[in-house]
Amino acid sequence: MKSFLATFIGVFVAIFAMMGIQMVGHNVFPVPPEINFEDPASLSENMHLIPAGSFIFILLAHSLGQLFGLLTAKLIDKTSAYPVYIIAGFLLLGTVANLVMIPHPVWFSIVDVLLMIAVALPFVLSKKK
Repeated sequence: MKSFLATFIGVFVAIFAMMGIQMVGHNVFPVPPEINFEDPASLSENMHLIPAGSFIFILLAHSLGQLFGLLTAKLIDKTSAYPVYIIAGFLLLGTVANLVMIPHPVWFSIVDVLLMIAVALPFVLSKKK
């Protein structure tokens, strides 16, 4: 039961941390009005208009959100690593799905996936199973 709770709360914390940091980023670096997130073709054509700072905030949101989620899971369940495996896998799959569904610059896609792996790796490699 503790592992389930750690996993559920860890995912919840990660997602809400990501959303909160991204909201701050959108306020600091607003998306240009030419970008229509409902139209993939428009999004692809106008991706170059998004400020670099906005991409940096998204990278921060993904990596810090995952870090907060994994730390939360470890605080709740100190004996099992399974919540960490599940959360890290879930968030990595979500990141890859996002990168596939929404066109991003290549540099961003590479850095985003590498950051997600880098944040999760110390938790995944910890000795406790």
